[in-house]
Amino acid sequence: MASYEPNPAFHATYHLGQYQAAIDQKIADLNQHDFTTRFWQKDATLWVQDAEAQQSIRSFMGWLDTPRVMLGRTSEITQFVHEVKQAGFQHVVVMGMGGSTMAPIVFKNCFHWGEGDLPLSILDTTDPGTVAELENELPLRHTLFIVASKSGTTAEPIAFGDYFYDKVKQLKGDAAGENFVAITDPGSKFVDQATKEGYRHIFLNFPEVGGRFSALTYFGLVPAACYGVNITALLHGAEGMMKDCGADGPVAGNPGLHLGAAIGYLATQGRDKLTLITPDTLSSLGLWLEQLLAESTGKHGKGILPVAGEPLGRPDEYGADRVFVYVGYDDFTDNDSLGKLQALEQAGHPVIIIRLKEPMDLGREFYRWEIAVAVAGIMLQINPFDQPNVQESKLATDRVMKAVTEQGHAPDAGQPAASQEGVRYYGDVTGKNGFAPDAAGVLRAFFGQARVGDYLDLQAYLHETDKVSAQLADFKRQVQDALRIATTSGYGPRFLHSTGQYHKGGPNTGLFVQFTADHPQDLPLPGRPYTFGTFENAQAQGDFETLLKYGRRALHIQLGANPEAGLQTVLAALKTALAQTEQGA
Repeated sequence: MASYEPNPAFHATYHLGQYQAAIDQKIADLNQHDFTTRFWQKDATLWVQDAEAQQSIRSFMGWLDTPRVMLGRTSEITQFVHEVKQAGFQHVVVMGMGGSTMAPIVFKNCFHWGEGDLPLSILDTTDPGTVAELENELPLRHTLFIVASKSGTTAEPIAFGDYFYDKVKQLKGDAAGENFVAITDPGSKFVDQATKEGYRHIFLNFPEVGGRFSALTYFGLVPAACYGVNITALLHGAEGMMKDCGADGPVAGNPGLHLGAAIGYLATQGRDKLTLITPDTLSSLGLWLEQLLAESTGKHGKGILPVAGEPLGRPDEYGADRVFVYVGYDDFTDNDSLGKLQALEQAGHPVIIIRLKEPMDLGREFYRWEIAVAVAGIMLQINPFDQPNVQESKLATDRVMKAVTEQGHAPDAGQPAASQEGVRYYGDVTGKNGFAPDAAGVLRAFFGQARVGDYLDLQAYLHETDKVSAQLADFKRQVQDALRIATTSGYGPRFLHSTGQYHKGGPNTGLFVQFTADHPQDLPLPGRPYTFGTFENAQAQGDFETLLKYGRRALHIQLGANPEAGLQTVLAALKTALAQTEQGA
C-alpha cells in the first residue's frame, strides 16, 4: 500500500490505505479555509458553533506557546534545582493526579537518572499500601515533596501533602515547610495554605493551560529538571515542532495537522480504538497519551479510545474499529512488532509509525500530539479542552465521604450477585440468560452483553504490584482471545483523572470491571475522620455509581483482604465462563 511522509524531519510514516484520499481531502479543505492562521488565532469556530463553548475553547489554548514561554523560565527552574541540591535533599516526590503526574512518570521511565541528580518518585494513588511503601523507602528529612494541583482543590494531592507534611513536621517541627514545593494556578486556595505552612517555593502555572496539556509547563519541567533532564534542550525540540505546526505562519506538511486529521477522521469512520504500540523503554508514554486522547475526545457520545499495553496480535484478531500507532526509536529494531504491523497494514488496517532519535525528542512528541488532539477535535466537532464528566465522579465520591463522616461508614453495597472463596461480585447480571448465579455464571452473563466494537476496561482500585499487573494482563488476554474486543486497564483513582472522562462521556461501548479490596493495614489522614483506604473505597463506589448513572455495563468485584489470591480465584472463574461461552453451554 502507498505511504507518505508529511515531514521527514519528524519521522512519521502513514499507511492509511483506503482512507488516504479522504484524509488528504480533509487536510486540503482545512488549509483552503486558512486553518493555520485561524488555529493560532484561537478561532473557536473551527471546533464548535455554540458561543459558550467557543469561549471555553479560547480560555484553554494557552498551551500553544508554552515551549517559548518556558524557555524564558528555564533559568528559574535550574536555579531552584541547584538550591535544593545545595540544601542537601536526596530524593524528590511528585504528588498529584492526572496531568500533574503523567509527564513526570514519562520523564522518570524514559530518561536515565545520573549521578548528582535527584531520584524521583510519583504518588498518584490513595491506596494505603502504596503510600506506606513509599514512606518506608524515603529519607523523609531529606526528601523534597512537590504538591502539584492546578486548581489547588483536587482532593488527592492535598491529602498527600497533608499526610507527609505531618510526618516531616514530627521530625523538623516548624521547619517542615522547607521540604515542600507547590505547583498550582494563581489565586488557588492552595497558594494560601502553602504560604501559611512555609513552603520552600510556590510555582504559579498558567490558568489558560489545562492539566493534560501541561507537560511542557512547570508541572512537567520542575520534576524533570530535578531528575536531571536538560529541559532547555527538551523545550528547543518542542519549539521546533511548534514552528513546523505553523506557529510562525502557514507550513507544508504540518505534522500535528496530519496526525490529528488521520486519527480524527478514522474515528468518524468507526476506527475509534487507537492502539498504541511501543518498545518497553517508551511504555509509560501510553499513560500520558491515554489521558490526552481520552479526556480530550471522550464526550457527547464520541471519542478516541487509547488502547495501550495490549499485546499485538494477528490481523484476524481485530475488527474494523482499530488504528495502530507505533512509537519507537530509530536505533531500535522491534522486528516482531514491525512485522505484525506490516501484516496488519496488508490486511487493510490503518498503521502510523513514529520514530524518535532519543528520549530528548519527547518534547517535540508531546507537542505534536497536543496539536493532533486539538485537530482531532475539529474532525469530531467537539471541544477538546473541557472534561464535563470528570467532576461527576468527584461529586459522587463527595456524597460517599459525607456518609462516611456522618455515619462512620460508607453506604452499604447491597447483596452480591455471587460470592465464591471470599470474592464478592456486584452487578445487575444475576439470572441473565438463565445462567446460574455463581461466579462463572455472573461473569458469563456479564460478558454475554459484549457486542462488536465494544471494549473491556479493568478498573483496579488496588495496590499496584508486578503480580497484580500480570493478573490483570491475563484477564485482558483471556477476554480478547475469546471475544475479539479491545482491552484496557487502569489503576484507580489515577484513571479517574484521565480515561474516566471517556468512560462516561464517550460512546456506550465499554464493559467495565471494577476491582476493590480490603485494607487490613490502613493509614489515617491528618485532620480527617477517615483513612486513605476509606477514601480509595469511596472513590471506587462513587465511580461505579456514575457508570451506572450513564447506563454503562459495569461489574464490581470485591477481592477481600488478599487481592492477589482473590484475582487468582476470579481468573479461574473467568476461564470457566469464557469456555462455556465458546461451547455455547
